[in-house]
Amino acid sequence: MAGRLDRRYPRARRCAHRALSTLIRRSPLSRTTIYTVDAAGTLTAMRPSEPRSEDFMQRLVAAHPELIADQDGALLLIRREQPIADREDGSGRWSLDHLFVTRSGVPVLVELKRAVDTRLRREVIGQMLDYAANGTAYWQGGRIAESFAAAMNEQGRDADAELATFLAGTTEPEEFWQQVDANFSAGRIKMVFVADTIPRELARIVEFLNEQMKADVRAVELSWFESEGGVTALTPRIIGETERAQTEKAARGALPPIAREAWIEEHLAKFGPATTSGADAYVAMIEEAGGRATVASTQGSIVAEFDAPGGWLYPFALTRYSKGGVQLCLGYLMNRPAFADVDVRRRLYDRFTEIVGPLTTKTLNGFPGFAVTKLNDPSVRAEVAAFLNEVRAMAGETP
Repeated sequence: MAGRLDRRYPRARRCAHRALSTLIRRSPLSRTTIYTVDAAGTLTAMRPSEPRSEDFMQRLVAAHPELIADQDGALLLIRREQPIADREDGSGRWSLDHLFVTRSGVPVLVELKRAVDTRLRREVIGQMLDYAANGTAYWQGGRIAESFAAAMNEQGRDADAELATFLAGTTEPEEFWQQVDANFSAGRIKMVFVADTIPRELARIVEFLNEQMKADVRAVELSWFESEGGVTALTPRIIGETERAQTEKAARGALPPIAREAWIEEHLAKFGPATTSGADAYVAMIEEAGGRATVASTQGSIVAEFDAPGGWLYPFALTRYSKGGVQLCLGYLMNRPAFADVDVRRRLYDRFTEIVGPLTTKTLNGFPGFAVTKLNDPSVRAEVAAFLNEVRAMAGETP
C-alpha cells in the first residue's frame, strides 16, 4: 500500500528528488560575530560556532521546543525517536527524531541534522516524506496519546498532569487527543527540518513543498554562537512560511458553512434519538434565555453566545465529543473579572454539580461537562436554565 502523501502529491515528490539530485556541497553560510552587553556594560563577543553533536541538538530541542516554534506557539513533546511503521501490523521500521503536537492538536514531525551531515542535502526530504506518508496511513487512533503516556511513564512523570499544564484549560484531554488523531489521519500535519545551517537548495525545496501540499513544511536554521567563556547563543530562523503559501492554505483549509440542524444530524444523530432530542433542548434553552446557539468556526461544538458588558459571554458549549456533552466553559469565564477568582469558579462548579451530577473533570479552568441527554428531563433543564441566568447576572447582565 503506497503512502497517501506519495499518491496525493506525486509531482511535489518528483520535483523534490530531482532538485536534490543536483545539489552540490556548499560551505555553511558566512555568519558575523554578534555581541552581548550585560547590565554592567561589559561587551562579550559571540563568535559563529557549531553544535557539539547531533544528540546534544536533539536534547536541546526536546527540552526547549520554543526554539523551533512558529506562530503555532507552544509545543508538547510526545516522544523522541518515535517509531514509524510501514504496515498496519508493523512495530516500527523508522525512527522520527521528535514528535510534538500543538495546542490546536496538529502533529509536528521534526527531523534534525547537523550541517556537516551530507544527508541534510540528499536524503532528509525523502526521509521525512516516508515518515509522514506511512505515519498518516498506518497509525491508528489513540496511538499518539499512548506514545505520550509511555514516554512520560519512562521518565517517571505524570502524563495527565503534564498534559493539563500544557493545555492550560483550553480544551479537555479527550477532545484534544481526538483532534490530534483527526488531524493526523487527514494529513493536517507540520513537517519541520532543523539544522545549524540550512542550505539554500533545501530552503527552496521547503518553500516549494509548503506551497504545494496540505501539510505545512518548514525548515528552522538554528545558528550557533559561543563566547570565550563557553556561553552559547542561538538564533532561530524559520524558512518556508511564505505569504503566498499561508494564503493558499487558509483558503483550502476553510470549512464550508454548516447549519445548526445539519451539525446535530451529522455529529450527534449516530448516538441515538435521546442525544438529538437533548441537543434540541439545549438549543431551545439558550434561545429562550435570549442567547444564540451557534456552530463554532472549528465546527467542534455549538456555542451559547450572550451579549454582555465587556463583550460576548460564552457560558456553555455542546460538543460533538464524548457522545454529545454540554460543557460549562470555565476556561472562557475565568478570563472575565467576575470569574477570575478560583473560589468563585469553585462555587459555580459545586452548584452545577448539584444540578446535573458528577462532571467530566474537576479542573476549575477547563470545560467540565455532562451528557446532553440529561436535558431531556424537564426539571433538570429548568435548573440548568436558572443556573445560566445566575452566570449571566454575575457577568453583569440582567436576564
